[in-house]
Amino acid sequence: MKENICIKPIYKLLEENFYIPRYQRGYRWGKQEITELLDDIKDYCELISDRENKVSKFYCLQPVVVKEKQWKKGEGTVKGWEVIDGQQRLTTLFLILNYLEPTRKDNPFKHILDKERVYSLNFETRDDSEEFFQQKKFKDGINHDNVDYFHISNAYDIIGKWFNENGSKYEILNALLKEEYNVSVIWYEAIDEITDTDSEKSSIELFTRLNEGKIALTDAELIKALLLQSDLYKEEDIKYVKQRLFEIANEWDTIEAHLQDEEMWLFINDVGVNSSSRIDFIFSLLADEWNEYGNEKLVSYVYENGMRVKPKHFEFIVFDKFLADLRLSNPDGDILFAVEFIWKKVKHIFNILFNWFNDHTLYHYIGYLFATERNKNKLLLELISTNEDKDVFLEKLKKRIGEKLKITKKDKETGLIKNLEQLAYGSDNSEIINILLFFNVETIINHKKENARFPFHLYKEEKITSIEHIHPQNPEEINTDDDRALDWIESHIQSLLVMKNSATVDNNQTLKIDELLTHLDDLRQNYEKEAFSQLYSQVVDFYNIITDFKESQVHTLYNLALVDMDTNSKLNNSFFDIKRNLLRKNDLKRYIPICTERAFGKYYTSNPKELIFWSNEDRKSYFAAIEAVYNSFVK
Repeated sequence: MKENICIKPIYKLLEENFYIPRYQRGYRWGKQEITELLDDIKDYCELISDRENKVSKFYCLQPVVVKEKQWKKGEGTVKGWEVIDGQQRLTTLFLILNYLEPTRKDNPFKHILDKERVYSLNFETRDDSEEFFQQKKFKDGINHDNVDYFHISNAYDIIGKWFNENGSKYEILNALLKEEYNVSVIWYEAIDEITDTDSEKSSIELFTRLNEGKIALTDAELIKALLLQSDLYKEEDIKYVKQRLFEIANEWDTIEAHLQDEEMWLFINDVGVNSSSRIDFIFSLLADEWNEYGNEKLVSYVYENGMRVKPKHFEFIVFDKFLADLRLSNPDGDILFAVEFIWKKVKHIFNILFNWFNDHTLYHYIGYLFATERNKNKLLLELISTNEDKDVFLEKLKKRIGEKLKITKKDKETGLIKNLEQLAYGSDNSEIINILLFFNVETIINHKKENARFPFHLYKEEKITSIEHIHPQNPEEINTDDDRALDWIESHIQSLLVMKNSATVDNNQTLKIDELLTHLDDLRQNYEKEAFSQLYSQVVDFYNIITDFKESQVHTLYNLALVDMDTNSKLNNSFFDIKRNLLRKNDLKRYIPICTERAFGKYYTSNPKELIFWSNEDRKSYFAAIEAVYNSFVK
């Protein structure tokens, strides 16, 4: 089944004939839906009443999906449209127009003087439905003959009460029927390529798929139908046109396939930013740009719960209007010229993204900016509009990164801007995560291993934004369940046994280790939560003495690294050597950032004497590496 698609003003529906098939449920709109529709139209009327407002020339309702149909009426047949989706809106608009019929007679519209009646509605399940609508029996009070007529007559009553409370009869009628600044629908015409005997079956299948969500009328699908419909071209051009549209369709599929790659998608987007058609992302960027290109908006924003938001199918409506304007600007009204112009813009954006993704340095710098930027669309539009050569572009990216990294937070006591050493876990987590993330990104850029890339998709999917203390923090009270506490006891017995045999401990420290081992073994056999808390603090105090660990450094960049949330939980306030072994095993199969791996491997220490604890020398070397990267970008 093919389709044609366009934006159709309500006045162009006058005197059309609509057939509501039996597979549709009956009319069921109530006060909420009807009131919302009238309120939305009234809001649009108020916007267009002030010409200072930058307002689009139409207010667009949701799609009406139809198919050409003929049906019997007495001795003859009626030509019209089978309504596959949208009958609730069509019926409500029919009732509103009928309510406003006296106002229309007093205020005729020149462009529709020949349209004496509103469109007709014919319900397959109600033999007398045409008579019910033609004779306007819905005006005679609430009808109890059947459930459909009850809801229809009740809706008419609701419409009357709304106008009694709000007035605005002429304004609403004007918005519904005038040539510009009017109410329109997305007109989605399905075209059968099958025999009449199978026509009803195909309609039911389309209706079912629409309502089950198997065919989502996404902006991408609507735009695809808009751009690739061949029926709008001249007969003499059709052979060439069909070939070109086929090529565009193939290019479309190629772009979509690349954007479905999670690694590329999450390079510039966040987890949860999704659509069945990811090319929608490019359409959204172009729609934002084109909606502001002239003196008036192509599409006006709407208000929901007091919030200014884009209307549904915003991208499609902008594309449709932009396409129409392009055709008008072309002397021949050539639609292929307009389609080619739009498609060139789509490919231009995709090619930029594709080139960024495949360039080692650009991938990392731009990926970092997108990983840390809230307003991604604004950033992307700014970067895409850049026309400098690569070297100049790189310098601009580095400057942006420096601005992103630069510490601007003030110390509460001194009132001075904090330096790198003063950033503290808890109060400065956002700054710490940004700095550690870039430390990893810059390390990968300079990594000698071929094709090494920082996996932004894993960074986002696995939430690698947990700050891990390399040497454990010493909370006043450790909160952990009994099983984890027993695991901690077992692993730290092993850790202390290894430390006892190390050449770095003296006799007094060996005696202290023996004492701690005895207490841990007793607690392992007779576990008590309060006793565990006390012993935990004693063990931490001992490790602090061994490593010459200053309390002031525990929560600073001397002692912090990035891991994912689950790994952070698994490391369980353990000591350095235990964490190191857990990270090497990586039972959870998570991505461990390269700088975290290097810290626990003592990569930054020139000549590490042991791998048991995080020494003062280790801390200084690690911080110096972070500081060097920071200072090379922050001027």
